[in-house]
Amino acid sequence: MACPPGLPLSSPMESSLTTPEALGASGESACPPRIAFGAQPKGGVLIPGYDAPALPLKPPRDPSLSLIALSGVDPSGPVMVEVPLVQNNTTFTASQALAGRRLGFADRWVRGHEYEQIQHTAAFLKALGVLRRAGAQLVAVPAQRPDETLRVNQQTYNEIDAHVSEYRLDALVSDSHNAAFHTACWNGYPRVGEPLGEGEMLWFYGTRWSADALMAVMQAYRRACCLSEGRG
Repeated sequence: MACPPGLPLSSPMESSLTTPEALGASGESACPPRIAFGAQPKGGVLIPGYDAPALPLKPPRDPSLSLIALSGVDPSGPVMVEVPLVQNNTTFTASQALAGRRLGFADRWVRGHEYEQIQHTAAFLKALGVLRRAGAQLVAVPAQRPDETLRVNQQTYNEIDAHVSEYRLDALVSDSHNAAFHTACWNGYPRVGEPLGEGEMLWFYGTRWSADALMAVMQAYRRACCLSEGRG
């Protein structure tokens, strides 16, 4: 049958747009599908301002190499070689093994109300220097001169206990030349010695039952001597 004149022919495309599926609830044509630029992509990391996955993360080594290449400095070139190296001189530095330890040494003889300055040998003064460099705090204390008339009083008074308590000491130190505190080392009071050379000895004294702590002090002094002489 011929179409009435004046009516346009409808194309298949137009027919598809007027189907019930293409119409909305109000009878108007639904909006065609479009690209959503603000949508969150599935997977990946967003770069601010772009709806696209970010580049995969790189280890810190890659940007570091890039910065070196941009700087134009060759790590193996003469610029880096001219930088002086830091030398490790810990072998020649006395360790602080005695840091915080208080060691008393006799600087004067005492007999009653009389005082007499003690003249120390060079070897003993050198030993005191080693102890000081090892971190020990040296405290000058008086020493009772050996006297036969004081033996009765020493039964109730011990010079080592008195000095350790009064001056808050960890130990006392003397040499065999002056032998300070030697007569106060009764049974139960430990003493350990270390050779000073030329037949002299360095003595460490402690309170009763402090042998372990006194041995640790002497071993720290021995290590400090080795380090100061460059043998450590």
